[in-house]
Amino acid sequence: MQTLAIIGAQWGDEGKGKITDLLAEKCDLVVRYQGGHNAGHTIWVNGQKTVLHVIPSGVLHPHCLSVIGHGVVLEPENFLKELDKIKNMTKVTPDNLKLSSTATVITSYHKLLDAARETQGPEKIGTTGKGIGPAYEDKVSRRAVKVKDLLDKDTLVRRLANGYAEKAILFKNLYQIDFPTIEEEVERLYSYGLQIKDYVTDTFSLIDQKLSEGKRVLYEGAQGILLDVDYGTYPYVTSSSTAASGIYTGAGVPGRKLEEVIGVAKAYTTRVGEGPFPTELFDDLGTHIQTKGNEFGATTGRKRRCGWLDIPLLRYSVKCSQLTSIALTKLDILSDLPTLKICYAYEVNGKTVDCAYPGINLFDAKPLYKEMKPFKDTFEGDKASPELEAYMSFLQDALGIPVKIYAYGPDRSQIVFRDNFLK
Repeated sequence: MQTLAIIGAQWGDEGKGKITDLLAEKCDLVVRYQGGHNAGHTIWVNGQKTVLHVIPSGVLHPHCLSVIGHGVVLEPENFLKELDKIKNMTKVTPDNLKLSSTATVITSYHKLLDAARETQGPEKIGTTGKGIGPAYEDKVSRRAVKVKDLLDKDTLVRRLANGYAEKAILFKNLYQIDFPTIEEEVERLYSYGLQIKDYVTDTFSLIDQKLSEGKRVLYEGAQGILLDVDYGTYPYVTSSSTAASGIYTGAGVPGRKLEEVIGVAKAYTTRVGEGPFPTELFDDLGTHIQTKGNEFGATTGRKRRCGWLDIPLLRYSVKCSQLTSIALTKLDILSDLPTLKICYAYEVNGKTVDCAYPGINLFDAKPLYKEMKPFKDTFEGDKASPELEAYMSFLQDALGIPVKIYAYGPDRSQIVFRDNFLK
């Protein structure tokens, strides 16, 4: 198996970072293909916590080459700050970290626009305000600044001027906020370009070369399928392609196909920000899961809404991202609960629906539950109780793909590979 992908199968925060970190030990490259520093992957190694935002989770393995693909939007100042933090934990050089020359740059104007828009209008999306959406807008409208543009001041002036007049009108007349001049922004970005230039390369040809050499490549996604700009619960989504399709547009699998697509899912469901959530719990049990699971965003610190595992949503994720297996995380949070449920279908307008297709209004979906026998595993060994096996078997049967990995804690040592998967 040469090509693998780790993708969030829910609304993000599923525990992708620790699964990627563990699998990176068995891979030669870890490639991040979309999103920006609006996502956070938390990894625990021997009790030490590391939070990564844009640098791939493979960076903690010295043998592994970490690649930031062209589908990522990069805020240079944030990238350099994250790089400094990581260098205190592990050796990071241009030899083991590469940045696409054609990745889109997040400018000061993007961050200002993002923050201003979130305060306008009646519909709140729940953006992190980090400039991700406006940067992707400029990319699609062919006005973006690319990482390679930071290395040449004259080019940078031309690229920033492309759309500056429109932004200036918005800042002055609509939002009435201060903003930097082009000259100020050029100097700021060019100074960052000088600092990152040694990491910059053509990552598509790099991946092509490594695959031709027989290297194993692991693609790492941020957020989750249900936040995909096309497949997600629009408009309460992110601005990039978080599903498997984003790998082809945001990094490339030159001359190959994805052989294993692992969908990471919590043993329950969480969501940050606004949007529909059929199985959300508003009682003491929901608060208990939130507290025990430490359900607070790694990037924003916002509380995550919590609810029971949602099979219709996962069925949809399997179909739209061609998932081949599931990695089930945070099983320890459900252990020893007084009651345990799984949503197996919805009732929508008097009809039973078992897959959360986009045509369904999830705000109108009433969850239908199956009561499961609670499990009380202490996870002191690799053997699961019959009740826990029944929980995972129900999920497997419902989705038609196996649970090949499960996790009962944040550390590498608390992840179990079933049936010698990838060993």
